[in-house]
Amino acid sequence: MIVQSKRSQTARAGSILLVLLLALASPASAGLYTDSCGMVWADAASPFERNNETAYNEELMASYTPIMANLTDGPPDFSSMTWSDAFRETCAYMEERYAFTEWRGVDWDALYATYAPKIAQAEENEDNAAYYRTLREFVYAIPDGHVLVLSPDDFGAKHADIGGGYGLAVAGLDSGEVIVTYVANGSDAERAGIRFGDEVVSWNGRPIGEAIDATSIIWTPVKPSTAEGILLHKLRFLTRAPVGAGATVGIAGPADSAPRTINLTAADDGYETLARTSIFLGREVNDGAAGSSAELKAMIANETVTTRTLPGGIAYIAVYEESYDVYQPFKAAVEDAIADGAPGIVIDLRFNRGGDDNLAAAYAGWFVDRPVFYEYGTTYDPGTGEQAVLWESWTQPRPDRYEGPVALLVSPYTISSGEGLPKVFAESGTGAIVSWYGTNGAFGMESLGPTLPPGVMTAFPQGTSLDANGRIQVDSNASQVGGVAPTVRVPLDRDTLARAMAGEDVQLSYTVDWIRAQAESTTAEPSAVPTQAAAGWVVVLAAFAVVAVGYGRR
Repeated sequence: MIVQSKRSQTARAGSILLVLLLALASPASAGLYTDSCGMVWADAASPFERNNETAYNEELMASYTPIMANLTDGPPDFSSMTWSDAFRETCAYMEERYAFTEWRGVDWDALYATYAPKIAQAEENEDNAAYYRTLREFVYAIPDGHVLVLSPDDFGAKHADIGGGYGLAVAGLDSGEVIVTYVANGSDAERAGIRFGDEVVSWNGRPIGEAIDATSIIWTPVKPSTAEGILLHKLRFLTRAPVGAGATVGIAGPADSAPRTINLTAADDGYETLARTSIFLGREVNDGAAGSSAELKAMIANETVTTRTLPGGIAYIAVYEESYDVYQPFKAAVEDAIADGAPGIVIDLRFNRGGDDNLAAAYAGWFVDRPVFYEYGTTYDPGTGEQAVLWESWTQPRPDRYEGPVALLVSPYTISSGEGLPKVFAESGTGAIVSWYGTNGAFGMESLGPTLPPGVMTAFPQGTSLDANGRIQVDSNASQVGGVAPTVRVPLDRDTLARAMAGEDVQLSYTVDWIRAQAESTTAEPSAVPTQAAAGWVVVLAAFAVVAVGYGRR
């Protein structure tokens, strides 16, 4: 039994409701302190418009006023304990503070019973690789992209598990078929006659669906939180294995004929099949070689914001994180689009690894035409053992906002506060959200957790983002449903995948087509809003080093 304290869902809901009622009864104005929360940002853009990061950090600190007296010096350090003792204490600490135990249906006792014996066995054998692999299996058993173990060394476990590739990659179509999307030149798969578009019907003697379900994805650098994102990565990692491992692949034959069976051997390919299947990012990114979202970002861009002009004058803005210094270049890019008379704006969030909640709310002000409630931010109060509401945040329309059609590109790598702008668009009816897939579904307030031996760090959400009615928003639930779904879903079929594998950014093409359709329509008003009122861990955890609870940053 690892339970230190069980929080009653009813009691916690009651306390949150009481706090929210107090908050709703209070006037909303920037910098206003209320009895219910430490800070109200009536316009989330205000701190970024004044361009004074020191003053903003003081406001972030002030948001913790309601619980400041109960805060400790930081998360515990169990690194001097035995592996087994440290794991036990970490599980107990996470059970006490994890914000989504009921929401995601996490059974902490079952998790401990499953993984504690494997930790003990690794410790007995002094097997660092088995120990670290088990820690990753443990956190991946919780479908939350914010529940992580962080270590600069995987002790060779990743390469031992997935260092080999079979010379092919597969993807799932909207039809339910699983087809080959990539065949490496000179590979056994190519010599066996496997080609793009071949349907894979079995893998190692199992029907393809069963084989996919059994595939481990513990080495993804950005952990998926939804059933959709999990399936995507299972498909990608199906064709990874230890170097030298064999696989028997069943390829569908012509009508009324049996599938042909092909035997392949995994070779060390530098994670090529993973690089070739990052098609939702619009470019090749080797997320097999990368161990974190920070390393992935380095493969994509050195900047936090990149811009270019697409054919027809459409403005393209890619945003990779929500750190304080991003707002001014983002603002400048939007203002340039306005000055240039851009017929539309594309905002690419497909690799946005999160950061500051308020910054995401501030972006949205450039496109909405009326106030939109963004969130109540909560965190665990160690004094009461309950969630406490710390801030209230609103998106306000900029007086000089862009009024033309705007579309967002998202992916399962759009995580944390990167999901904030899509959330506002979905709730307000602004523009379009274009993708093959929805966003990650991890929107809670991430904090550092305990440190385990030999210096392995943990992180997990100790707080939630609540909507105006006090309900958890965006974070996936126990059924792995969550994130922000595209409003324009790009079809996954042989044609779109063939175009993507040939180098076309198919999702961007669909986005441009949507913008052009708005411009050609005399009746569509894509930016109209109906009447109605959450870094990658490197960016986020830098803030946690100042105060353990994370200042509301993700």
